[in-house]
Amino acid sequence: MATLTGKTAVILGASGTANLGTAIARRLAAEGANVVVAARRMEPLQALAAELNGTAVSCDVTRDGDIENLFRVATETYGRVDIAVFSAGVHAPGLIAELDADAIRPTMEISVIGALLFFRYAAAAMPEGGSVITISSLTARIPGPGLATYSTARAGIDFAVKVAAVEYGEAKVRFNSIAAGLIQTDMTDAFFSMESVISGHLNATPSGRMGTLDDMAEAALFLADDQRSGFINGQVLDLAGGQQNGQLPNF
Repeated sequence: MATLTGKTAVILGASGTANLGTAIARRLAAEGANVVVAARRMEPLQALAAELNGTAVSCDVTRDGDIENLFRVATETYGRVDIAVFSAGVHAPGLIAELDADAIRPTMEISVIGALLFFRYAAAAMPEGGSVITISSLTARIPGPGLATYSTARAGIDFAVKVAAVEYGEAKVRFNSIAAGLIQTDMTDAFFSMESVISGHLNATPSGRMGTLDDMAEAALFLADDQRSGFINGQVLDLAGGQQNGQLPNF
């Protein structure tokens, strides 16, 4: 049975061929949701929207007017928003000793400022309550070299999820985060051709395998659906096969 029939889901960061936002959009649509997919690049968005019988909206998360417009279009098209997923982000490696302000700002603009504004406009579009989900990272849970900017941004918004859960409790809007381990996507594909990287992660993961796009999609479905997770709020869900209890591989 499609448990999200009649619900509307907005997924920001769904323009790749194989990325987390795209996988989530497909899973929520398969469960019956109306989907609004958003990112900066319209061509792949339009193809995904056509596949899912959904709606594509161009959105640059560094522009709060774009985020406001995203939820305006979703509401005008489907009446309201019930689920919102923030899956935008950039990988920004760099040792602290080599950082400057210009290297730090893009990540903060997208992963912190963009996410907070997404929270604001998503909640405003949910008059009867709903579920807001952000995609975080294992690297916000355990440290590794070269990850200060990326991990700080992810860890910061993971804490903001808890604040939002408190602020929007009376409005019945839930906020949760999924801290994902290394999953093969368009952005991480190169790592999967490096045997030492994959074996290092496998050795550090009690479950003995890498995570998949299906794992992420099912976790997002769980948090999106009030019947499955209606009493879970302000939580960071580790999706890393137990690796969050140990450490990142040391290369």
